[in-house]
Amino acid sequence: MNKRFRRMTDTDVKSIIADLDRWAAGQLGSKLTWAILEERSGFSRQSLQAKAEIKAAYDYAKQSLASGLVKSREQATQENGELLNEVQRLKLEVAEYKRRENLWRERWQRIAFHIRQKGMQIYEVDQPSEKNTLTERETNNILRPFDKNTPPSGRI
Repeated sequence: MNKRFRRMTDTDVKSIIADLDRWAAGQLGSKLTWAILEERSGFSRQSLQAKAEIKAAYDYAKQSLASGLVKSREQATQENGELLNEVQRLKLEVAEYKRRENLWRERWQRIAFHIRQKGMQIYEVDQPSEKNTLTERETNNILRPFDKNTPPSGRI
């Protein structure tokens, strides 16, 4: 018996709707036409459109594909590769910031040690300035003298 002339069963309807749902999710590609669905299901366009649930699933799938939200496998693979590269770059960037933070902490530990060596407490040095917001240039001018190597003290 020719498949084109058989009656559509509830199982056929469910299977076609499942296919259309996969199309709406982009799993079966980015091109959907009645002709493609006819060939895939073995039923005529008129038979497919006669079932309201199939027509609604088809319209939804077409709308999903047209919205651009659904991507082809090639697009998804390319985007995945780009995102993996971005993640790798960000991991390296975070590692660099962690390295700089460790250097910064070590520096302030040395500063705190030398302040204590001079008989002072950190809270005596860590007072807010009259001018609460310093420019980067002003901050660099203030900190530049401290960037020199600290001479060794005999008490370490």
